[in-house]
Amino acid sequence: MLKELLYDWFGLNEWLFTILYSLHFSYLDDFWKLASYGYSYWAVAFVAIALSYRYLRIRHTATEQQLVSMGEFMVGLIIAFSLVWCAVYTFQNVTLMPRPWAVLPDVVAVQTPVLWHEGLPASVPAISLMLACLAWKHVGGQARKWLQLYVALGCLLSVISGINWPAEVVAGALLGWIGAIFGQWYLRLGKRLVEPRKITDV
Repeated sequence: MLKELLYDWFGLNEWLFTILYSLHFSYLDDFWKLASYGYSYWAVAFVAIALSYRYLRIRHTATEQQLVSMGEFMVGLIIAFSLVWCAVYTFQNVTLMPRPWAVLPDVVAVQTPVLWHEGLPASVPAISLMLACLAWKHVGGQARKWLQLYVALGCLLSVISGINWPAEVVAGALLGWIGAIFGQWYLRLGKRLVEPRKITDV
């Protein structure tokens, strides 16, 4: 009963997958094998390296607010990614839900995982939404539109490519959001703990 409710969605999960997979097009599998690197753990490493490089370039001329902003983003990224990575790795190896090509062999072509077994929760939505949430307050309006497109394409292509079920995408997106919220909360907690306390005369 719990599996039908949380994973199968009483048949809606498989039905929705079939609808979205109908948008599959030629060469998408080859394209996604390359594009998925931009949504995987490599994306986090690239963002961290890019931020570190920018810090080294502007550290002598940057304003205090710029340095604080970069520091807050990096701390949030480390904490959020630690939670997301541990959750994704653990649950994907525990759940081991049947893949789309095993359940629908006449519909979905057999896929070869690029780096690891995918499952519940999906790593692409988790990583992309985590990055978008962490970067949201640090970027302007135009960049936010690109972040929304980045997340939307990652979620859709995970299903359209035949790698993930919609239930796995939803679980991954939820995990990414929780990871970002936890990273930001941990940062605020740390700042409260280390900031000097005001001493009032009695």
